[in-house]
Amino acid sequence: MTEDEIILTHILQCRSIDLALNKPALTALQQEQFEGYKQRRKDGEPLQYILGTCNFMGLELAVDPSVLIPRPETEQLVDAALKCFKGGSALDLGTGSGNIAIALAKFVPQSQIVSVDASAKALEVARANARRHGVENRIQFIHDDALISLQTRQSPWASACNSEVFDLIISNPPYIPTSHLSALPEDVQHEPVRALDGGEDGLNFYRIIIKYTPCLLRKGACLMMEFGDGQAEAIKKLIEAQEAFSSIEIIQDLAGRDRIIKAIR
Repeated sequence: MTEDEIILTHILQCRSIDLALNKPALTALQQEQFEGYKQRRKDGEPLQYILGTCNFMGLELAVDPSVLIPRPETEQLVDAALKCFKGGSALDLGTGSGNIAIALAKFVPQSQIVSVDASAKALEVARANARRHGVENRIQFIHDDALISLQTRQSPWASACNSEVFDLIISNPPYIPTSHLSALPEDVQHEPVRALDGGEDGLNFYRIIIKYTPCLLRKGACLMMEFGDGQAEAIKKLIEAQEAFSSIEIIQDLAGRDRIIKAIR
């Protein structure tokens, strides 16, 4: 569907086929709404924020400017995780809209997820999405700065060093180098900087996750992360330097670019 058609199906609460078959006419109020959405899109606002929703792995999720808009590449991250995570406990670092945690909970019924995010507003969105999909009882949402807690072990979820409590640790961390933020497409610049800015080289979050999470993983458990273009080798070297993982795998996205790293404890 074109963006115009997506907007129309949203306003009219109809299917795309209805637009072709019935060609419904807009009321004056609906026409005004349509033009308003079109102007906001012309001003660079992401369509998902305008509509307040997006699709992730077949799940309709609410999104707003407090959360990163889920991407198809992150669907591949979850798909890859589902091949090694068949049940148990998972830790989702930087949950945002809750897309990763909710998908894991929906597709792995025998699972319990701990989801951490530094943004209270993002967690409000994530909790609402979890309720919508009936998995709120299997996801524990925690308002916390994961990077600080991993290093200090002062938060209960991160304090049990050597407890090996998780079967999966998964994250789509911020990975854009700070100097590249101003060059991002206009619609991406509407998204929360905190969810995009990965520091000087884009790897700040990876260094901390890789250094401090191995003791939280059970033997044979997975650490899985999405990353940006050209970062695969640097992240692989960070993991190899820890000597805590038995194998490392780089997974490509649908465009053939290195996009996901999987490390087995």
